[in-house]
Amino acid sequence: MAKEKMSSVDTAWLRMDSTTNLMMIVGVMIFDAPLDLERFKSLITGRLLVYPRFRQYVVDDGMMAHWIDDEHFAMDAHVHRVRLPGAAGERELQSMVGDLASERLDKGKPLWQMHLVQDYQGGSALITRVHHCIADGIALIGVLLNLTDDDPNAPDTPREVPMAAKSKVKKFAKVAEPFNLFNALGPFGEKLQTRLAPALQALAPVAGVARQVFEQLGPLKAPMESAMDGGARIGNRMVAKYSRWVDDPTLAMDSAKVAAGFAQELAYLATMPSDSVTRLKGKTGTVKCVAWSEPLDLVRVKDVGYVLGCSVNDVLLACVAGAIRSYLVGKGDHVDGALLRAFVPVNLRPPGNEYKLGNHFGLVGLELPIGEANPIARVFEVRARMRALKTGYQAAVSMALLGVLGYVPKAVQRQALSLLSDKGTAVMTNVPGPAKPLYLAGSRISQNMFWVPQSGHIGMGVSILSYAGGVQFGLITDRKLCPDPEAIISQFEPEFDELLTSLMWLEKGAVCADARAFDAMLAA
Repeated sequence: MAKEKMSSVDTAWLRMDSTTNLMMIVGVMIFDAPLDLERFKSLITGRLLVYPRFRQYVVDDGMMAHWIDDEHFAMDAHVHRVRLPGAAGERELQSMVGDLASERLDKGKPLWQMHLVQDYQGGSALITRVHHCIADGIALIGVLLNLTDDDPNAPDTPREVPMAAKSKVKKFAKVAEPFNLFNALGPFGEKLQTRLAPALQALAPVAGVARQVFEQLGPLKAPMESAMDGGARIGNRMVAKYSRWVDDPTLAMDSAKVAAGFAQELAYLATMPSDSVTRLKGKTGTVKCVAWSEPLDLVRVKDVGYVLGCSVNDVLLACVAGAIRSYLVGKGDHVDGALLRAFVPVNLRPPGNEYKLGNHFGLVGLELPIGEANPIARVFEVRARMRALKTGYQAAVSMALLGVLGYVPKAVQRQALSLLSDKGTAVMTNVPGPAKPLYLAGSRISQNMFWVPQSGHIGMGVSILSYAGGVQFGLITDRKLCPDPEAIISQFEPEFDELLTSLMWLEKGAVCADARAFDAMLAA
């Protein structure tokens, strides 16, 4: 049997499964017309199974994990036809998605499964579950594109795996001699070493991270260089590229500024204070709940961003913060000044490698200003926090840490991951999808959404996906912490409308001023 060693980063995700949070990416597609099962299976054979990972199961002996070809692969073990109970409406579909998100995949088989829901609102729905060790969200969007067509009458021609483009980012120059990070930084290094002491002690089982960089990082070196070679891009237009580090990585490599930035980010991650305590934060259970909104017109969002001098993502994230705020206030909670930290996956792939499976991303902690009542001030606050992330190294550091964790025992891995997961409340993805409608087996995809898993005791996943001129919001929550995610989802569009209404009061020439100056006027 063919046997292939799993990468350390993918191994970390494989072992991250817990009783309360399973490491599955869960997706839902809704179709205008019924999807023919046999035609769909044929497409799976010709366009999905060309990726070897979807025909391989995993063996993990505790030291390392391997991909092994499944000689007994059976399509019927992975593609199921199901019907919804009762009224077979949106509520029933959401309930089924929540149930499947709480159910483990069979590790004796390739780690993916699809459930085709027939007779759903005159069409069909497809629920897909893929273990995170196979691929991250960006890669799965690429897989989706390989399955679909932009013409409903296109033939179901089998396809090869798209070839990755060669990276144009220069390789890093090797350091002539290894150096000690703290000694290289002089007096600042001494202060930094003192500050890092508790964090280094906590992370000692994880290969002594941050004591030296690059040439002395051991197993951390490969994933770190991989992250840098990938351009250290933040979240596919969600945050801009890491300025000079990307523009001239050779110079950056020779600069103590990079070393200092790396160490400071590690110190921050290890000693990061927890975000504000809310009812959405706490010990998670084993049951998931799912809800999603109707798509929001992307043109309207772009217009608001243009007027405020903010990005589309600034506007959308501010609406997320506003929806969560409205939910908590509606429950009678005090939220003034509160911050909710959401860990945001950051794409670190070089351009042209979107179809490459595996995990090639880091995480940044974005603090959403749920304590800000003014919708305009909230947008500007989100914009400021997003800009602060542009020059940081959190994404590369977190990916490197995952690379190291893939080499250590599972118990040590969980202990290290708890240093981060207990410091946040949500995981949030924001992925730009296709701008035009797509067709799968001749059926038009009317809605498309997916959720990445939450780790540790994080009990909320927020999904923002643009598709065919609309923006789809989705929410997955732990039932113990938030049994009614639809109550949050229902606030997204009203929050956007409130922002739009607020803009109508702005005088010409006042755009991009400090939003707090408008508080009195908006209150009036």
